[in-house]
Amino acid sequence: MRKVNYNELPRPTFRWMKVNHLELDGYDVPYLPSVDIKETHEGDVKVSFYRGNGLDDLGDFTGAGREALREALNHSMNGCVITVPENGKGTVRLTYEISKDMPALMGQLKIEAAEDSEVEVYILFEGDAPDGYVNIAEYIEAAARAKVTVKKVQFNGPAVRHIEHRYVRSAKDSEVNYVSAEMGAKEAVLYYRTDLDEAESKFKSHAMYVGSEDQVLDFSYWVLQKGEKSHADILTTGALCDRSKKNFRGTLDFLRGCRKAVGSETDECLLLSPHVHSVSLPLLLCKEDDLEGDHASSAGQIDKDKLYYLMSRGFSEKGAQLIIVESNIRPVIDGLGDEALIERVLAAARQKMRTQE
Repeated sequence: MRKVNYNELPRPTFRWMKVNHLELDGYDVPYLPSVDIKETHEGDVKVSFYRGNGLDDLGDFTGAGREALREALNHSMNGCVITVPENGKGTVRLTYEISKDMPALMGQLKIEAAEDSEVEVYILFEGDAPDGYVNIAEYIEAAARAKVTVKKVQFNGPAVRHIEHRYVRSAKDSEVNYVSAEMGAKEAVLYYRTDLDEAESKFKSHAMYVGSEDQVLDFSYWVLQKGEKSHADILTTGALCDRSKKNFRGTLDFLRGCRKAVGSETDECLLLSPHVHSVSLPLLLCKEDDLEGDHASSAGQIDKDKLYYLMSRGFSEKGAQLIIVESNIRPVIDGLGDEALIERVLAAARQKMRTQE
């Protein structure tokens, strides 16, 4: 069986540690008819769809992996462009659902936000299929003073490999925010690259997860801060049950010219089984003075004093664990801002924890 590498670190560390990338079995992708996209929108936005490659200006962007990115670019079945005019404001909702009849989704999403615009995009991934495969390339271009918020929930089934390549280019005083809930898939591979080239450009990504069974969750961030007073804020938080695995690779790259820039990255993981595995690599690279960079990582079992306190008030051990985990992930989930989605994510998290071995 051939092997494929995903989410390689931009600056590799010691090879013997085997943490520079994620290695998975190769995938034979069935190129089938396109999956239907459910779409609604409101406000000053234009949404259009296309087949083939509509992302032809990605420069040296390599995504989660060169092979997977080539698939998303050259074999795209579903392309979507969201355009927001100057001073425009709107909301878009997209739902992608795979099935036994359509087990593969190869797609693209392009968001173009003009100056002084604001758009909120909800993305929902649903469905399961034997050897299911989701591979989507996303590109955001935020003009001066634009604000783009992407709220993504992933409920793919336990037989699906889910890959996303996310590339952001931000202009002066623009803002791009991600809120993500990774609840499904056998393997969820998320790659973010953000270019903060202009002054006071901002990027924020808050993601939560609950891993169960043999699930693999792999997060990779590379934020290149070149703009003066640019700002980056990265948070991943969640819990691992059964034999699940999580990897976090975060690189804040402070380049020359980013004076007074601020960057922070935090990775938090609660280990609910002795068989889980969590790897965290928060990196800071710096070529400039007069800036603020912070990184933090924590992984461990639930605090026994907290657990005892809750159990002494009538909760079972699993019930107490659920309360503690939910207190960690709830701020990210609430950021979705949609009550129906929030309840679905919470219900999925509770179900995973109740059925852990």
